[in-house]
Amino acid sequence: MVGSALKAAEILAKEGISAEVINLRSIRPLDRSTINASVRKTNRLLTVEEGFPQHGVGAEICASVVEESFEYLDAPVERISGADVPMPYAANLERMAVPQIEDIVRGAKRACYRAAKSVPMAATA
Repeated sequence: MVGSALKAAEILAKEGISAEVINLRSIRPLDRSTINASVRKTNRLLTVEEGFPQHGVGAEICASVVEESFEYLDAPVERISGADVPMPYAANLERMAVPQIEDIVRGAKRACYRAAKSVPMAATA
């Protein structure tokens, strides 16, 4: 999802939102210090992963930030993840099951209080 996150960051930059993208090259060990340093710098957290919304890396990152940097957050954590459904075979349905660039942009705007919270995300439909 790093490629999608970088493309979303480019779109957000055009709208005046500076996004810091962290590429976690490994999840064990999880680079908690880099994640928490970013949260302390930006005061926001948006996790993006193709996996299911529960029990994933995004959930672990959120837990880590709440434990170590909660007081720095200026907005609720945004989690963008795959839909909680079996992975479809058809390409058009697969697109609806995994996060897309527009989902990441919407999540970032919500974290910056720049979008309506009622806009549904394709990845969680």
